[in-house]
Amino acid sequence: MLETRIYPLEKQQTSDNELPPFPNGWYAACSSDQLKKGQLISKKFCGHDIVLFRTESGVAAAVDAYCPHMGAHFAHGGNVQGETIRCPFHDFCFDVNGNCTSTGYGTKPPPKAILRSWKLQEKNGFVLVWFHADGQDYDWEIPEVDFKGWGPLITTEWELKSHPQETSENSVDIGHLSIVHGYSNVEMLTELIIDKHYLYAKYAMHRKADFFGNPKHLVRTEFHVHVFGLGYSYVEVSIPQYNLHFRNYVQPTPVDGDKILLRIGSNMKDIETPGKINPFLNIIPKSILNNLISKISFKTYAHDVAQDFEVWKNKIYIAQPALAKGDGPIGKYRQWARQFYS
Repeated sequence: MLETRIYPLEKQQTSDNELPPFPNGWYAACSSDQLKKGQLISKKFCGHDIVLFRTESGVAAAVDAYCPHMGAHFAHGGNVQGETIRCPFHDFCFDVNGNCTSTGYGTKPPPKAILRSWKLQEKNGFVLVWFHADGQDYDWEIPEVDFKGWGPLITTEWELKSHPQETSENSVDIGHLSIVHGYSNVEMLTELIIDKHYLYAKYAMHRKADFFGNPKHLVRTEFHVHVFGLGYSYVEVSIPQYNLHFRNYVQPTPVDGDKILLRIGSNMKDIETPGKINPFLNIIPKSILNNLISKISFKTYAHDVAQDFEVWKNKIYIAQPALAKGDGPIGKYRQWARQFYS
């Protein structure tokens, strides 16, 4: 694990019916395959300008975007040199921990030339950056998942006006599943499980099998929802009738206090019984079939997520909603979410 410095960040002032813009927790800054060796990526992250880079040895790092020497932006003319990032203004170089390793003049780096680095972990195909409004170090982590027997991760992202607590609330908002998404026979299969930063829900529903070209046929789908803070969650999706299994990732990352970058990802467990989907699929090579079904399913997943956009972009947050039977455990979710605000 990289050793990085902790800096206190600004306080967040809000009204009763306004969520603080930047909850504490882990956020996906990009997917791992987006950050190549020797590459710089500029990001707006929780109101801060940061730069992600990957060294020649493959280590990923996140640092402030502006050089502490004289303020140049690393992503505008800078580059990665070996295990360091180089400033385009005076050739000052900094390692992944923010230490100045050299100047452009061959002189000793000044003691104050310290670049703020951000806590970072690379897990499950994503580059995760820790944010805490008070600058506190992380006290929990995102768990690794087993990718053995699973296909490659497919991702996409959108920037939209919303908030991580609002988008993550969909995990427990059972009522909207039939109204917005058109699912039927929605049912909670377990009580909500909460364990510190972790929340778990399990429910099932029926939806049209239009992703397999059979819009009149309904298939039962089960969801195991795993939420880790307000910035990282994944849903284990199973369709018993077809023996299909997916992991759908949802990662809302705050940008500037008004917008989020919503990144989703999905991968599929290798198909073992293609005949359960359609007998004709037995003649297709499994590698081709897995690739085809995963892409079709991801397109359906992205479509379903996008159905929420107009609501998210135009709604307001009501701190004390008039909840009704059928909403799902919204109250318990919101009580759990309070812990992520300083």
